[in-house]
Amino acid sequence: MQGAQWIHNPVGRQNGGGWVDDALGDRPREIDPVGKRLVSGSSTPQRVEMIRSADVDATVNELFYRRGWTDGVPIVPPTPARVREMVRFSPSSAATVLGELDPMHGEASVEILAVNAVMAGCRPEYFPVVLAAVRGMLDPKFNLRGVQTTDENVTPLVIVSGPLAEELGINADIGALGPGWRANATIGRALRLIMNNVGGGWPGVMSLAGIGQPARYTLCLAERTHGNPWAPLHVEAGLPAEASAVTLLRAECSVNVTGDLDDVANVMASAASAFGILHGGCVAVLIAPATATRLAGMGWRKLDVSRYLFERARMPVEQWKRLWVRTKIAPTYGLPPWVSAAEAAGAPIPVVERAED
Repeated sequence: MQGAQWIHNPVGRQNGGGWVDDALGDRPREIDPVGKRLVSGSSTPQRVEMIRSADVDATVNELFYRRGWTDGVPIVPPTPARVREMVRFSPSSAATVLGELDPMHGEASVEILAVNAVMAGCRPEYFPVVLAAVRGMLDPKFNLRGVQTTDENVTPLVIVSGPLAEELGINADIGALGPGWRANATIGRALRLIMNNVGGGWPGVMSLAGIGQPARYTLCLAERTHGNPWAPLHVEAGLPAEASAVTLLRAECSVNVTGDLDDVANVMASAASAFGILHGGCVAVLIAPATATRLAGMGWRKLDVSRYLFERARMPVEQWKRLWVRTKIAPTYGLPPWVSAAEAAGAPIPVVERAED
């Protein structure tokens, strides 16, 4: 028996009324090396579409995949009822636009963000976290255009701190980077779908990030509330302890370090940090709860750990000068002043500008 269901389009619209999908429609035929998006740009764009099939869910999944609207993993079909329920958890109306997402300037309306959150498998109560993360992406300091179009494997790292993280079941402990926790997996996934469908960051079309990396599917975790010996990020940023917040960082691949802080510093002071040094980035260091408790018991504050790593995570200047990034890229883009100063003095190159970074 054939069924029928209205399904929302997950693609962003531009300020002039056009669809991001239309603007990119010819590009897969021009440069997509794997020919994945076989019918991309060939459909008639509309806000909702009637799907008729004996298996609507399977048909939607195949159609959305062939249009380039998924991350390759099955999605939850965004029906009007599911989207309305997601929007209900937003403080703003469905038509509210948070801003335009680079590089294709798709309007980030609450409704289109909800569509992609539904597809990712988010529970409606996760939606405020997704909205906060999107607001973070819209901050010019995040440099979303750079994240979307670079040939480096950069992806958003979402860190949720405060009581909401525990309330939503966002894992901050063993296995926090996955797999196995729905909130972590789907919040990060929603952000990626939004970047692709609303911002236009199609892999292999606008995003040329080499061979990719697993964290470009999802990268979301919580900061531990109970048993954390140090002030959480949102308190350091000036918010009250009872508040909740989302911190968004540009991140590359995670690197596991087994050892002590000196081992962490040694990994930081390697070619893994080359692009961060060149562009003046920061380093996110995740410390296991048991290690943090041990350090705090020795009288170490979080800032003490940062300062220790800052002083020891330094690359010998001759090693730095031999790196491909230094010899091939830096002559075009220049160096941050603090790197130039260290070079001129023949001193080891700091991985970041300040201990707070």
